[in-house]
Amino acid sequence: MPDRDQLKASIAAYLASSLAEGPDDVRFAELALRLHAWQKAHAPVVAALTEGTPASVAEIPAVPVDLFKQLPVGTVGEHEPCVVFRTSGTTAGTRGEHRSRDTDLYDAGALAWLKACEPELPGHVVALLSNPAQVPDSSLSHMVALFPQLALRGEVHWFLRDGVVQAEAARAHLAACTEPVFLCATSFAMADFLDADPQPLPAGSAVMVTGGFKGRRTDLSEDDLWAAIHHRLQPARLITEYGMTELSSQLWGRPGTAYRPPPWLKVIAVDPVTTRPVLPGTPGQLRFYDLCNLDSSLGIETMDEGIVHPDGSVTLFGRLAGAEPRGCSLTVEEAWGLMDDDR
Repeated sequence: MPDRDQLKASIAAYLASSLAEGPDDVRFAELALRLHAWQKAHAPVVAALTEGTPASVAEIPAVPVDLFKQLPVGTVGEHEPCVVFRTSGTTAGTRGEHRSRDTDLYDAGALAWLKACEPELPGHVVALLSNPAQVPDSSLSHMVALFPQLALRGEVHWFLRDGVVQAEAARAHLAACTEPVFLCATSFAMADFLDADPQPLPAGSAVMVTGGFKGRRTDLSEDDLWAAIHHRLQPARLITEYGMTELSSQLWGRPGTAYRPPPWLKVIAVDPVTTRPVLPGTPGQLRFYDLCNLDSSLGIETMDEGIVHPDGSVTLFGRLAGAEPRGCSLTVEEAWGLMDDDR
């Protein structure tokens, strides 16, 4: 597909230049409009949501995340070979699918932006996540599997199976470590691991936590979780990540700070009733325009509420009232539900 190859090359060039020279709003808009026009021509769902020809990024329609559960969003045909990432699902069992012909832009962007936000992370990665060899449709596990490349060494040690944290095995592995580690987990998995009373991590270690508490275990707030991590694990750095299956890019932050999107991802807050953009600093429903979403939809409309600050950073408030639970913590949450049902 010559048009796709040209778009991919242009986006890859923008990833590199925007990191080296800073974001370029004009160039971003040009690429976004060009990408949307191509997706409109090749993605029926995007075409169905588009009225006329958008003149700005804010006018480009954003596909609601729920449509990924119901329709084949994107330019990849149903029977074409592709990489498929699936959402964790809900208690109803419906899972959204994000289909891509390859993960080249995803991989390049994920590594480059994490390195820009958090340089010199430990190369020894421990994940309270599913091994992608067993769960290849997890975008979170796919991303974490890339992390050893940042240190040009090491591997990932996985400690989640069938939605259940292998807490004792992880605890024993970490207790035997003498070098700094990069411990990655969802909020649910981390809360389970802390119940195993782990020892402090080796000096210089970092902890990454992603996902909120989207269901059962509401007794532990985010602030309580951060405090427990600092007290029990004593990491040199505690890092927060915001991402979703329907996106190919991530936002990074620290507890108590806004999330930083990469320059190839633009976040817009809109009024959930009128769908019009709100002023910077005003709460609204979040839309994401991700240039790395080459094969699906540039624009993604979430059910998350937050504030987009004048510098483009994002403060997340959580799900809009009435939105169903979703996200990377659901597999752990559902495992708890099954256990409760068995009692």
